[in-house]
Amino acid sequence: MFTVVEMVNSMIDKVVYFLYVVRTGSFSDAARQYGISASAGSRWIIELEEKMGVSLLKRSTRKVVPTQAGERLFERFNHIHTEIDDIFTEIQNFSQSDRGVIRIASTPLFAKYFLSRIIGEYLSVHPNVSFQITETAFDVDHVEAVDFAIKASAVYDGFLEKDCLLVKRPILKYPLMACCSPKYVENHSMPFEPADLLSHNCLFASTLVGGNKWVFERQGEMETFEISATVEVEDSEFIRTVAIEGGGIAYLPVDLIKGDLDAGRLVPVLTDHMNSDFEFSLYYRPRKQMPSRCVNFKDYLLRRVQEIAEEVRYNQSF
Repeated sequence: MFTVVEMVNSMIDKVVYFLYVVRTGSFSDAARQYGISASAGSRWIIELEEKMGVSLLKRSTRKVVPTQAGERLFERFNHIHTEIDDIFTEIQNFSQSDRGVIRIASTPLFAKYFLSRIIGEYLSVHPNVSFQITETAFDVDHVEAVDFAIKASAVYDGFLEKDCLLVKRPILKYPLMACCSPKYVENHSMPFEPADLLSHNCLFASTLVGGNKWVFERQGEMETFEISATVEVEDSEFIRTVAIEGGGIAYLPVDLIKGDLDAGRLVPVLTDHMNSDFEFSLYYRPRKQMPSRCVNFKDYLLRRVQEIAEEVRYNQSF
């Protein structure tokens, strides 16, 4: 038979898992971050709703969102959960050694070319730290379940980012270029004005350039064009491969396609029009007490990203 303490702890576990579901919008993502199976997580939510006598989540094939009651539970308990985390962090910081888990959500491109190397280096010096990495194109409004989020986005003169309660540190910026394969030009012709893109196959990541709206600048004037959505995927290297095979016109960071441009696998498009920049940014919550392991890793990451980027530029490959 459960004791009162065991029953309370069980309820707290389920409510905290509920917070993860609301933050991620997914039962499976929340279960992975919380360290339980997706089936156990679904059962927890059912038991929590039965205990409270009210529906907390609306389920669909694309995303899980809170009901009105779920929103109230999230608002009230999320603050308490953050305060508890801060208390634990403050106590843990009395330790002189870096230990514990650092949780990071990162766009796949950054994870492959920078984060994997940086974490490998860091672990060789800090063996008591462990990492939990989620590769995803995500909404930075929901990163409470991780310590750091690394997001890629397209920025340009006059770009206004939506309000965000997170601290943002831009860490790398590359020019974006519209490009396609010579085979695509042979089959579909070369666009000479941004408006020509309306009749072309276009490949894009919605998190990078605002969905199917591409921004160009010419002689100081900004123009936005709604392109035809041929392929949409949150993976720049996937888009690059589709473009090389002649599938359409892509909008990609120059450093990613430099080798392809030099080898003639891709050709630049609309070179008279200045494109947006591809920016990697680090996001984290403003906290009274960030764990020392996170503070130290953040400082190391910010320093090493710049050093690795310089090495890459010197070697002329992304």
